[in-house]
Amino acid sequence: MDMGGMSGGMDMGSEGLFTGDNMAIAHGYWYGIVAVTGLFAVARLVSIFQYRQRIKRQRLQPHTIPSRPRGLLSQCYATSTAVWRELTYAQPTYFTGKFSKYFSPLPIGHWILLVVYWTALLIMLWSNVILKPGDSMYAYKWEKVGFRAAWVTVAQIPFIYFLSMKFTPLTALTGISYERINWLHRWASRTVFLTAIIHWSFFLREWWLADFVQLEIEMMPMVKYGFGAFGTIAWMVLSGFGVFRAMNYELFVAQHIVAAALVLWLLYWHVPSYARYNIYMSIGFVGFDWGMRIIWNVLRNVHVLNKLRLRTPGYAASLESLPGDMVRLTIEDVDFSWRAGQHAYLSMPGLRPFELHPFTIANAFHDRQQRTLRMLIKSHRGFSKSLHKAAQRNAGTTRTYRVFLSGPWGVPPALQQYETVVLVAAASGASFIFPLAEELVRAPHCVRKIRLHWIIRSEEYRVWFQDTLAALMRQAQESGLDLQIEIHVTKSDTPDRPMIRRYDTLVGKASEGKSLVAVEARSDKSSSAASMSSTEDEKAPLPPNSCGDGSVATLAMAYGGRPTVEEMIRPPVEAALGETAVVVCGGLAITAQSRTFVAALSDERAVHKGTGAQGIYLFTETYGW
Repeated sequence: MDMGGMSGGMDMGSEGLFTGDNMAIAHGYWYGIVAVTGLFAVARLVSIFQYRQRIKRQRLQPHTIPSRPRGLLSQCYATSTAVWRELTYAQPTYFTGKFSKYFSPLPIGHWILLVVYWTALLIMLWSNVILKPGDSMYAYKWEKVGFRAAWVTVAQIPFIYFLSMKFTPLTALTGISYERINWLHRWASRTVFLTAIIHWSFFLREWWLADFVQLEIEMMPMVKYGFGAFGTIAWMVLSGFGVFRAMNYELFVAQHIVAAALVLWLLYWHVPSYARYNIYMSIGFVGFDWGMRIIWNVLRNVHVLNKLRLRTPGYAASLESLPGDMVRLTIEDVDFSWRAGQHAYLSMPGLRPFELHPFTIANAFHDRQQRTLRMLIKSHRGFSKSLHKAAQRNAGTTRTYRVFLSGPWGVPPALQQYETVVLVAAASGASFIFPLAEELVRAPHCVRKIRLHWIIRSEEYRVWFQDTLAALMRQAQESGLDLQIEIHVTKSDTPDRPMIRRYDTLVGKASEGKSLVAVEARSDKSSSAASMSSTEDEKAPLPPNSCGDGSVATLAMAYGGRPTVEEMIRPPVEAALGETAVVVCGGLAITAQSRTFVAALSDERAVHKGTGAQGIYLFTETYGW
């Protein structure tokens, strides 16, 4: 199993018979990684240029639709973008069972990337390694494949550690945050597991035929280290499945870190010296990442970057228990900024020492004068359950807890360049969606219409974002933005209660005083015509679809069931005059359905392919990683 090879000598420092070609293959692997990263970086530069051009056009020509392509070049780019989205967005198959959901197939776009990756590996693995009986090297037919598989395997090790980084140049180059490529980290690890099997199985076959398996293991200690590394990788792959991560996330993280360090140590003693640069690269990636994280976290929590005054390390946080086993964590006087949709890692040593958990920041950053950071945390088990119990114990008191933050992290979508924005949140997914809405109504730029749908089980959950809802309506009116918010209550106290939509409508010009009035309309799906004509109140027209100087911002409460993805997305997309952005945050079911529907809707409308319909950009955020 040693990569130095029997034919090339037993010395781990000596190069084997096939080392030259194999090392070139390993270098080619990294050339490919750099090339693909470069392509994504170019795509990011084009996106940034497009964003700036749209914002500039909106500022200079406010009555135009900046997101509509102008000219042949922009039309071709928009068409190719639309085709790529239609091809990659869909996720037609998913599971919703308690355990089966963790084995749902990836979206098609992810599969395409994996197929490209696997194809490249297969070419590297099998090109020029199959020897024919008449070949002078035929006696080494097993070794040649084993050596090639060893190099293909060890070349991937630094890539796996690279994908685990939070402080990664990949984010700066491509705009893709670490948590959005975590799936690739897992699948690359599974791929290494398979190529490692090819590596040791071909050597083991040769030793078996020569009847010196035991002798090889006794003479070559590196073989034992190799099998130890393979066993550790197998354990990491198995324990990395979502079903096991969900059982005890804290335990998973702790053992995963230990196993990752153990793999590098075992591989250091297994691979020959001329291949150890892969181990050094891996250690370099991990060392840089952890070093930067430690420095960043220390600076963040000891407030070195705060030039205003010295402060006690950490932040003072208060806890508030909310309906639905929810906890609102509030930190006042935060001395850093963040983007809507970002998240931070939270540590509370006084409650759960040595634990660090990620949570979405549930409000947008306002300005330097208003420095409140909020997190909305659903009680499940472990850390979140302890937070909920603490909030219940201290209800009515002013007790605060000392917390430490790591972040903010994440690269949320830049939505100001689109004409219409559709925001869909399921339950606590509103923590991601509402800050985006806050940011848009304060600085809409190209955005003219916002449709926000929030799906909750009970009307009492509205208190989670009660103040935010009121602020959104006021600010939308002041900015002249067409904002429609609909809260869908899926669980009714009376099962026979018909579908009802109650509209809380903000009326008046931006420069005048505003008042909140309520208009109730019934729309029983089974007999909408009869129910809409039963009383004068029920004949009230639905709110207008546009906002201007004399317009209305509407907030509707809809009771009687969960809306379909089509009901929420199709109407605003078909009414859009420019490109539409659809952002969905929720469980796997709603994000998968949204992916598939947006791809189908884009294809149905032949977006940018002759009908004049505009593009649809989709961004999904799913509970858990």
